[in-house]
Amino acid sequence: MDRKYFELLKTIKTDEVAFKLANTLRTIEPMDSIHAKSISIAMVLRELIKTEGVVDIAQVIEKIELPEDTLKILKDFVMDSFDIIENYRGKFTLEQLLAYILFDNSMEDGKRSECTTPVGLSRLANEILDVETTDNVLELCSGLGGFAVEQYGRGECNSYLGIELNFIAKYIADIKASILGENYSFVLSDAFEYRVTRKADKLFANYPFNLKLLSMNGQKENIQNMLKISEDITQRASSDWLFNATLIEQMKDDGKAVAIMTNGSSWNRNDEKIRKYFIENGYIEAVIALPTKLFSSTMIGTTMIVFSNNNKTIRLVDAREVCTSERRNNVLKDKDIAEIISLLSQDSKISVKKGVEDFADNEYILNPVRYFEEVPEIKNGVEFDTIIKNITRGSQLKAADIESLKSEEETDYQYLMLSNISEGILELENKQFLKEIPSKMDKYCVPNNSIVLSKTGTPTFKSAVVSVAKGKKLLANGNIFVIELDESKVKPFYIQAFFASEIGVITMKSISSGSNISTISLDKLKKMIVPLPSLKEQEVIANKYAASMDELILLRKKIEKITAKMVHIFDEEV
Repeated sequence: MDRKYFELLKTIKTDEVAFKLANTLRTIEPMDSIHAKSISIAMVLRELIKTEGVVDIAQVIEKIELPEDTLKILKDFVMDSFDIIENYRGKFTLEQLLAYILFDNSMEDGKRSECTTPVGLSRLANEILDVETTDNVLELCSGLGGFAVEQYGRGECNSYLGIELNFIAKYIADIKASILGENYSFVLSDAFEYRVTRKADKLFANYPFNLKLLSMNGQKENIQNMLKISEDITQRASSDWLFNATLIEQMKDDGKAVAIMTNGSSWNRNDEKIRKYFIENGYIEAVIALPTKLFSSTMIGTTMIVFSNNNKTIRLVDAREVCTSERRNNVLKDKDIAEIISLLSQDSKISVKKGVEDFADNEYILNPVRYFEEVPEIKNGVEFDTIIKNITRGSQLKAADIESLKSEEETDYQYLMLSNISEGILELENKQFLKEIPSKMDKYCVPNNSIVLSKTGTPTFKSAVVSVAKGKKLLANGNIFVIELDESKVKPFYIQAFFASEIGVITMKSISSGSNISTISLDKLKKMIVPLPSLKEQEVIANKYAASMDELILLRKKIEKITAKMVHIFDEEV
């Protein structure tokens, strides 16, 4: 196809084609077949325009230049649609039909929406890959062929091969390939299992997210053998990194690959070992945190990762805000793509290069956001340890021991767990009573007016000021820090207000470690800098926080009362 003609097709509006075919097909076809059927009908209508003097539709179909198996599928789709084809014969131009086939996925059903890479992402990936005419391109999980179409628009390659497991998606892609030319082809196969005969220059993958298949262990074994790595590295690895490994295994030494993966795979604990392997072996060139709402099928946060060989540093780009909002979704326009490409080659507030040692100090986390979070400057700051009388972890009792101590009746002893802390409030009324607290556990009991703080953040850390009545005892769980403050220097509710504030949340996050679950060590907690104004200033903040907390408690009780009342309204009136 002539390049200028291709560019012309991109400007053609296809709303009329989509609207008319959709209106006709929705009354007679199941939703999951409308898209493929409309593409098939459009192909026949296109051939009718090209064929002069032939009236018989069946004869025209035989003239369509498609691989034998693809033509057979097309015939199956249109065999009962000759009247529809006849009705729309001559109603659309050749350009409208070609543009609809190549670019319009508006009739794609929900089951196959995962097979579509947003146009902006395909264009961004193509800009990064910079495919040349001599390059052989491989795409894993090629879907409906959108990336191939965008790649063709940027410049023809030596060969393109897409691997796709979805039968209908591969069929639609085959139709598009027949228009693009003989250099473009698709194979119906599992991307984990299929292997090219020669490695590719440029590769792309927008694979399914969070796959959990029974065959995954077999794929892990394949990757261990291919990359000569131990089972320990792949044992807990997510499907994202198994796909990534499949990409680099088929990449030439001087090649480049781009993949789209979930944000979680860039930082979660399960993938730490395989991330370390990729980083330390120099496979990762760049990581881009993408805007949300780019995909119509999912709200999962996504990351674009760029692979090549012999990388000593990795470029990190926080592009979460580099997008254009359109209705309910975000899109990547040409200006957004140009900005991201620019960020890949220079440092800025949202772009930086990091060495292997930087990742080693951060659990090999690849999420760019992690490296751009700045801890605000704290005025009048002191180390937390200087205003603490005592700090300890809660009890390390086993679940069976706690179970044996539980009491069905109300007692003076209770057990405090993380689930009892909500929005700075302790919820202990009629909960977790104990028969006794062994004397050896006294040191894990919470003193009155202390602060309890969760050791882990899921995603934020929980804290509350504890009021313990005289004669009562409260035993803290092992996942809780019990902090007794020096009240001659600091007001407990002031510290709680700081913990609950935005600056407090960021400060806590800055001293935490871990990926899937953030954890604070006792040593880092003691060294954490907290603001310490005068006691008079503290008291103003503490009083306002305590008053707001009391108001929240009253509102919660009111909600509980109204909710209970609503349950009985129907029965009472009937």
